[in-house]
Amino acid sequence: MIVPAFKTLRVAALAAILSAPVMAAAPAPQDVVNARVAGFKKMGGAMKAIGDQVKSGTPDKAATLAAAQTLATTAKGQGKLFPAGTGPAAGVKTDALPAIWTNRATFDAAMAKLVGESNKLVAVAGSGDAAAIGAQMKAVGAACGACHRQFRSDD
Repeated sequence: MIVPAFKTLRVAALAAILSAPVMAAAPAPQDVVNARVAGFKKMGGAMKAIGDQVKSGTPDKAATLAAAQTLATTAKGQGKLFPAGTGPAAGVKTDALPAIWTNRATFDAAMAKLVGESNKLVAVAGSGDAAAIGAQMKAVGAACGACHRQFRSDD
């Protein structure tokens, strides 16, 4: 038989434990690198899907829009996948150059440009206008390339 005061104490202790903030362990640096690589591959797949639609001459509006939305959504999160401690200095396998962390403002601006151009692609993707979609794909590709030239190793 549990004494009522002891039972109240147990309930209070359990409530305190359950309501305490849970400290999540920081992901391992290589896991962060793997996540950003997966995101960039996903973006590449979306660009290929859009390119295939444009090459067809009559892009499927729904498929093109879905791929553009995937690209834009993924691009939006990619910049957050470069926290301190996930570059070459951390000893992880990555193509990211140290300039990302030493010239963060320029990197963040390049990522913002990618997000902006990707959002513009979403705006034209559902139009079915292959020329407009192709032109905006070139703008997205230019944003990707500009970032790669400054912040990615080609090794």
